[in-house]
Amino acid sequence: MVNKVEVLMHPVRMKISQVLMRNKTNGLTPLEMVKIIKGVPQATLYRHLQVMLDSGIIRVIKEKKVKSVSEKYYALNESEARLNIEDWKKASSEKKLNYVSYYQLSLMTQYQSYLKKLEEQNCREDGATFSLVELKIDEEHFIQFQNELNELMTKYYHTPSNEIDAPVRTIAVTIIPET
Repeated sequence: MVNKVEVLMHPVRMKISQVLMRNKTNGLTPLEMVKIIKGVPQATLYRHLQVMLDSGIIRVIKEKKVKSVSEKYYALNESEARLNIEDWKKASSEKKLNYVSYYQLSLMTQYQSYLKKLEEQNCREDGATFSLVELKIDEEHFIQFQNELNELMTKYYHTPSNEIDAPVRTIAVTIIPET
């Protein structure tokens, strides 16, 4: 059995998941992904796609014949792309710290790209925000908060935009309980 945490939390596979989330309707070919994901050689991308395909995290949604080659379009299998809580619980503290580091690094890289684009466009208005909040609430209300936050994010994730070229906004949440 494949450990989804291991599959999903690899830095290259996180990038693949992100670009596929942004192109969930039509999917992407590996050649399109190579153009979007900078610094990942085509052979490496194919290897990671195969791992994700074998684990059920991505699927082929269509194939097009281009000359004598069949071009595959991949999409994220959203229900399979969620982390299994049991796999997460089994992970060592060191592995969990590595996973969180990959996650944070991925966000940092995305933010750096965003700032670079702002500079290239000579734009002074930075629309990014972040906040840190400590909530002092009991377990029942904390679970309610998590459920409501999840429902809100799911609602907007599944709401299609009226604009074809609507900008993508990354929202990342990290919850650290008190011990």
